[in-house]
Amino acid sequence: MAKSIMFQGTASNVGKSMMAAALCRILYQKGYRVAPFKSWNMALNSYVTKNGGEVGRAQALQAEACEVDIHVNMQPFLVKPKGDGKSQVIIKGKPIGDFKGDYKNQNYIDWALNIIEESIRELFTEYEIVVMEGAGSPAEINIEDRDLANMKVAQLFNTPVILVADIDKGGAFASIVGTLELLGDNKELVKGIIINKFRGNKNSLQSGLDFIERKTGVPILGVIPYLSEISLPEEDSVTVKEYLKKEAQIKIGVIKLPHLSNFTDFDVLGMEPLVELEYIKGDQNKLDNYDVLIIPGTKNTTGDLDYLKREGIDIKIKEAAQKGIEVIGICGGYQMLGNKLMDPQKTEGELEEMKGLSLLDMNTEFSKGKDTYQIKAEAILKDDYFFTPEDGLIEGYEIHMGKSELGEKASSLFNIKNRSGQSCEIKDGAVSNQLDVWGTYIHGIFDNDNFRNHFLNHLLSKKDKEAGIDVINFKEKRKQAMDRLAEEVENNLNMKLLSEILGVELN
Repeated sequence: MAKSIMFQGTASNVGKSMMAAALCRILYQKGYRVAPFKSWNMALNSYVTKNGGEVGRAQALQAEACEVDIHVNMQPFLVKPKGDGKSQVIIKGKPIGDFKGDYKNQNYIDWALNIIEESIRELFTEYEIVVMEGAGSPAEINIEDRDLANMKVAQLFNTPVILVADIDKGGAFASIVGTLELLGDNKELVKGIIINKFRGNKNSLQSGLDFIERKTGVPILGVIPYLSEISLPEEDSVTVKEYLKKEAQIKIGVIKLPHLSNFTDFDVLGMEPLVELEYIKGDQNKLDNYDVLIIPGTKNTTGDLDYLKREGIDIKIKEAAQKGIEVIGICGGYQMLGNKLMDPQKTEGELEEMKGLSLLDMNTEFSKGKDTYQIKAEAILKDDYFFTPEDGLIEGYEIHMGKSELGEKASSLFNIKNRSGQSCEIKDGAVSNQLDVWGTYIHGIFDNDNFRNHFLNHLLSKKDKEAGIDVINFKEKRKQAMDRLAEEVENNLNMKLLSEILGVELN
């Protein structure tokens, strides 16, 4: 039977996802067929599998670390908050509806655990090792009976647990002891402890490490240094990463929406040496010091559009556009750029119609159906636009509800040629006749080196600066980062103890 191991944390955002990704990479490098798994996740950063299923972005990264395609069995439950206590529940990649309040009764728990167990069993038939990740903390005693992410999952196959604590936040030793105390009999499943994000000399920790081992009876598996130079997407959270640089020649501002989703779309822009990327909050007075403004994806388009209007950000965006600053919308942000957003079935909220920013001649109508595809697309030829059909295909993914219809003052940007492996001819996106406002439903568009290269050099030419940026090789940079992460983690783990915990050879 396949082996499994599970990372759980003393809290959210302690580094479970990165530890899981690192171990996935280590095991892959040692020749094992390995897969990631997270039973239940609440996140707004999502990704689409080859078959059109929606999963969390962190598990997609972990699958990439294993050099395997992400599959819905690797994350059977995904919950996407929409505000006001309402969340969309996605099971095995497909949404089953919006739920409000505590929907986890005993019947739901039993039903969900059966789905989770089935997913793990299917992974066990294809892989030698499954690296699991919990969510939040396993010691949230108020929800212990309905926690579908931690100990209930570990118990299914007696999976050994590694407890991860973030020492950079402070209070790591207390959180470790407190977590293990609150676990009760489940403490027996915890076979090791990782101290993560440590700055300084490990010797200064030794007395604390010795105390933890004496107090809890659980061995320290490793102390991982703070790895700020490794650029990989953070755990699924509300944390956004900004890239502020004095030497930047291009300044990009992303509107920080209350229900901001898929903000990993923009990390690659911030990784470019000459680009500064900043998230714009409602209290910023002027937006005319940016070269580009991006309205990103959101889990609640109409709610976040209402926020822009309440805060007066809509007026600032329009003023910036009038001054020639490029304005871009991705997914929900793209929908906001249009004239009207119509919601006859009230899938987004209580309003049946809402006025958009009117920066694109376009109307959008929401529907209950959800489009989730991996896609390949080519540009549609148009005069004076920075990207042409000759510049190659774009790869990305769609996750959206609603259809957008263009008027006479806008034209389509892309022609989608392939959706989830099926040939098609579908128009996507819109650009204004003035060319300085455009939008698309394609997530991950900037991950394409060819598109990003033309986009950034186009921005330089608008500033009368000589074009000639050589963009980074994003896929190669990601691979190097994962290899570096795996190397640092392996060098700071007790690999002999890990081998014993997993029951496999790790020489």
